[in-house]
Amino acid sequence: MSGGSEDRRGGTTGPLDLTKPVIDAEPVTGSQPPVPPGGTGNVTGGQPAAAEVMSRRERRRAWRQEDKARRYAARNSVRFPIFTRSVLLWMLIFALTGVAFGASGAFWWANFNSQVSDLRSTTENFEERSADAQASIEQLREQALTDINDALGPLQGFLAETQVLQLAQLFSPAVYSVATLDEEGRPAVGTAFAVISDDRETYFVTSYTTVKAATVTPGPEVTIRKGTEETRAEVWNWDPERDLALIRAPKGGVQVLEWISNDAAAKALGGRIFPVSGLGGAGASLTTGVVIDQSAAGFQHTAPLGPAFQGGPIVTVDGKVLGVASLAYEPLGFDPGEIHFAVPITQVCQKLLQCGGADRTPSSRGG
Repeated sequence: MSGGSEDRRGGTTGPLDLTKPVIDAEPVTGSQPPVPPGGTGNVTGGQPAAAEVMSRRERRRAWRQEDKARRYAARNSVRFPIFTRSVLLWMLIFALTGVAFGASGAFWWANFNSQVSDLRSTTENFEERSADAQASIEQLREQALTDINDALGPLQGFLAETQVLQLAQLFSPAVYSVATLDEEGRPAVGTAFAVISDDRETYFVTSYTTVKAATVTPGPEVTIRKGTEETRAEVWNWDPERDLALIRAPKGGVQVLEWISNDAAAKALGGRIFPVSGLGGAGASLTTGVVIDQSAAGFQHTAPLGPAFQGGPIVTVDGKVLGVASLAYEPLGFDPGEIHFAVPITQVCQKLLQCGGADRTPSSRGG
């Protein structure tokens, strides 16, 4: 048996290596005739016919083309589902993100509305509550100031006592020394302080004891002095019972001291006071003491007085006139000695002045 195989078309093919198996041998469609029944496809000697068997190269080419077609078909069948699943996944992610943001926004919006509602309820009637709070604060402030002043009252007196010279300079423009003669022709001195002043003249309160001799005609000359300056004055009115007198001088623009209020005067007991004299290197001088008794007739104090102080103002720590200093005022009918009585400043308005609040005018001339 020859080593070649005969082609059905009459030719022969090369020798076949029957020891190597044929991989994926598939029949070739076309004009190739089918293998006769009962046969093995071999021509003589069991070898395959040339028309029934493809060459290796053709089989490999056919296998590669089929595999390429299969892979291409697989890629085409999978590409769109993957893209679709990706789109759906991203849409799901965006949807979940949107839901999360929406839920968060709804939560914070509800919280914001709750806070706004609380704020509105809190600020309701704000003006009314603010006015009430302001009134309460003002009341507490006034009470605190009152408590502080009450607590510092005694201390203020002692502190003021160390500032006598400075206080003297403050009162100097309002007080003048008074010089005249008594009934026996001896010098009589005292202090006068301004209670009414305009551009032309000033009215001063002083002690009746100092100018007593000048209340009759003819009487001695009365002079008010400030340093080397002297101005002649005339006695305008007097009140012997309270040891008060009102004199007038042609001198305008004199400082007028402020008087204490009735409420403050009623609380003067135990307070520090300062009688003021019109004599002194600073234009005035002061002594200090304490109010130890108070009544409708006046008040008693421990401040030492000399003749130059009689008729002068007695001032409080805040510089307001509480009374008029006197060495001769005896409301109880006897000489009180070193514990002097003083006339309340408000009693000046009973005979010497006509007072209407802050407005004052002199009474009619004469005693």
